[in-house]
Amino acid sequence: MRDFMARLEGRKVSSILVVDAPEVSLSEDEKAGDALLKFFRTLGWNGDDMLDPCKIRTTKTVYNNLYDVMYSRCPDPVGVGILMVNRGPGTDDHIPPGKVYLYEGWITPVETQEGDGADEFNQQAV
Repeated sequence: MRDFMARLEGRKVSSILVVDAPEVSLSEDEKAGDALLKFFRTLGWNGDDMLDPCKIRTTKTVYNNLYDVMYSRCPDPVGVGILMVNRGPGTDDHIPPGKVYLYEGWITPVETQEGDGADEFNQQAV
């Protein structure tokens, strides 16, 4: 713990919300990427707001469990690995077992203004 505090000394530390790591499993009709979506939704993401996975940290055990669930549906370690590196949570050896750290700004609400074209775009995307 002393090493961790020494690393923080003199640095601005943002707010951190500490939550229990969600257990993620997939039903037969769900795909590998659904595990990552379930993970984030269980943490509190609504599916619409901007999500910054760089501001989500967990233990290597939680990360590996999530990877294993995804890999069970997509036996392509490269594909699952790339998805986890680009969109998955990060790991930190200083996080207590079974916990996830959500750093300030991990979710940014998306606000649309009337006439900005977002509604039209969303209708076309469906």
